[in-house]
Amino acid sequence: MKSIRSKITATYLALALTIVVGVSILIAWKLESYVTEQLVQDLGRQADWVYYSLQRDSSMTFAQIDQQIRRVAGLENLRLTLIADDGRLIDDSDVPLEQVPQVENHLHRPEVQQALAESLGWNIRHSATVGRDFLYVARSITAPRTGGMARDVGFVRLSMPLEDVRDRMNSLRAIVAIVGFLTLIVVIGVSVLISQRISHPIVEIARAVEQIRSGDFDVRIGVTSDDETGKLAGAINELVQKLKADIVQMRKLEKVRSEFLGNVSHELRTPIFAIQGFIETLLNGAVDDRSVNRTFLERARSNANRLNALLEDLINISQIESGEMKMSFRYFNANDFIEGVVRDFQDQGRQSRIEVSASCNTPRDQEVLGDRDRLRQVLNNLIDNGLKYNVEGGTVVVSTESLGDKIRVSVKDSGVGIPPEHVNRIFERFYRVDKDRSREVGGTGLGLAIVKHIVEAHESTIEVSSEPGKGSTFSFTLRT
Repeated sequence: MKSIRSKITATYLALALTIVVGVSILIAWKLESYVTEQLVQDLGRQADWVYYSLQRDSSMTFAQIDQQIRRVAGLENLRLTLIADDGRLIDDSDVPLEQVPQVENHLHRPEVQQALAESLGWNIRHSATVGRDFLYVARSITAPRTGGMARDVGFVRLSMPLEDVRDRMNSLRAIVAIVGFLTLIVVIGVSVLISQRISHPIVEIARAVEQIRSGDFDVRIGVTSDDETGKLAGAINELVQKLKADIVQMRKLEKVRSEFLGNVSHELRTPIFAIQGFIETLLNGAVDDRSVNRTFLERARSNANRLNALLEDLINISQIESGEMKMSFRYFNANDFIEGVVRDFQDQGRQSRIEVSASCNTPRDQEVLGDRDRLRQVLNNLIDNGLKYNVEGGTVVVSTESLGDKIRVSVKDSGVGIPPEHVNRIFERFYRVDKDRSREVGGTGLGLAIVKHIVEAHESTIEVSSEPGKGSTFSFTLRT
């Protein structure tokens, strides 16, 4: 498999070769056209000079003119032809003088016809007269004519052997080829450097991605340019960082899930086994023993209630964490709400010799925004915990105080308190400070986790302050 560097280099080389060859061909063609045009113009000027020379000395005989024409043509390595207005050949430097009258009429030669129309005409072709290829340039004589032989000249034609023209063209082609080759060498060198510069960060990114694919999430791509490659490297680095965090979170969630399943299994197993034990004991004969049958049934019912409470809490925590539990926010009277919840627990408190009371320090008509049913669930869990982990003769006080556009709701108990090392973990599912006492009082281990989620859904935070042996205070705020 070809590397991206070789692909980029090959692409640049192919592009460079195409451009250089194309430009070289274009330049060569342009130069050939320019040289041909210059030759035509030069030969045209020489034709003017030849006619001027003939016209200047009108006393020359035909033999003298022929001799001069052949001498000029020999010096310039040209073929010089004098043509009459009607196309008749007057003289030709490459044709013996005695054969001139036998040469066919030149009036319809392309260069002569063009000269008639444009004063100057040219053509490249093979000469049937002398058997060679020539560049022909004919000049039409439009100047006033004097006496002598010059008065019969209608056209002066100069011809250059095509071999000379081709030699000049080949020289130009050679120069263009050399310049093109040197340009190609330079372009190849630049292409290689550019391809390396372009491919290097891509190669680095590919190498890093391969390491990432192999599971190395600590790799970082060191491309810091401001172009798209740098942005890609930065995006990959951010993606890897997020992926690493997600993997850590996933592993943590997997651990939590495993612990959750273990805790659920354990919490379910305890009351189920207890219920099974009591029922089996009753079936084995204790149902007829009045001294124990009612006790066993009461214990079975207690464990069934505990199992039902656990299942309800599991459903609640599942709905909350999955987002299925919808909140219904309404305004309601804060004091009436607090006092109503407290009244529901006062009988239970008296049975445990614990005073449950309300201390509302907010205006009587103060309203708050929230889900009344879910907030009742919060207070129920907090007050229930305050009763379970309290001492005989203790207190549980639910209070409110104004905080600008909010009120603070607090549940304070005079119970056993929470050791400092446990405070940050009590809102975890199934976390218990005192496992033996929690099971003894019938807690599910999910109450505070449910409290935390509901309070956060009200854009607040559950706060706790506690001191072992002196009780705990849980508080949160509600918008007014």
